Amino acid sequence: MKHKSLRNLTLVLGGALLCLDSQAAELNARDFFGAPSGTMLSALYFPAIRNNEFHGKADSTGKADLNINAVVYRQVLYTDACGMLCTPQFILPFVDINARLPGASDHTSERGFGDPQFGGTLFFINDPASRTYSGLLTLITLPVGEYHSQNPDVSPGANRWGTTFLYNYTQGVGEKWVLEANLEAQIYGKNDDYYGSDLEQRPLYRLQAFASYDFTQSTYGAVRLIQADGGELRINNQRIDGTHRRYTQVGFEVGHWLDRQNQVMFSLSQNVAATNNYAGTEGLLRLVHVF
Repeated sequence: MKHKSLRNLTLVLGGALLCLDSQAAELNARDFFGAPSGTMLSALYFPAIRNNEFHGKADSTGKADLNINAVVYRQVLYTDACGMLCTPQFILPFVDINARLPGASDHTSERGFGDPQFGGTLFFINDPASRTYSGLLTLITLPVGEYHSQNPDVSPGANRWGTTFLYNYTQGVGEKWVLEANLEAQIYGKNDDYYGSDLEQRPLYRLQAFASYDFTQSTYGAVRLIQADGGELRINNQRIDGTHRRYTQVGFEVGHWLDRQNQVMFSLSQNVAATNNYAGTEGLLRLVHVF
């Protein structure tokens, strides 16, 4: 490798692990509620991540931290053109990352447009009367975001293709409760310019579950659970110890329809257990406009 020995590189890979999560299908409660064909919505997400520690052997100094601020634009169309309800969509992120990587003494930062995603959900069940929905969300990540091969761990883009598959089942319970389960697989392509080397990553699997309750006709609250496992890294086909990730995240969110076309949602989440992963708090403000 040009600038880092493989031994030293293992100390900073923890930073790559989170930033490489850019293709994750981060959900909110009731995301799989259907809408009439022809409905279009635009959403702006404002996530803020504050991680003040890293759980894993890579952080020999105990000083690792990671701060991310982002703005994400998402455009979704509901249509029957697929023979059943489906939602063609695209996602474009702008990211500001500042981190002290595990084992590093100084902070490093980058900002710019991340890798865009496109795809959609194909609904197998769409029953608004009982609030029962089920569908498969597929997202393709395009490696066209801003990428710096000599500072890849905090680059907005990841310089690789990716695919995310997520299966959802949503079930209304009674008049006010909704329960949801989501099984997700993130599959990564090869980054052929990671400090001049090839970086590969095993799939990351996640379970996302929600339980939400209608306080009023326009306001709901929800609790969430995310359990993740996988994502081990290889450099030039050599396995890197201490990069298999596991984490558990819990949180809550509140969503409110301001009127028939505009919704605001706030969520707050915390990692309660982590192995080879950053730990901290994630806040999110989301604005939705329905056309």
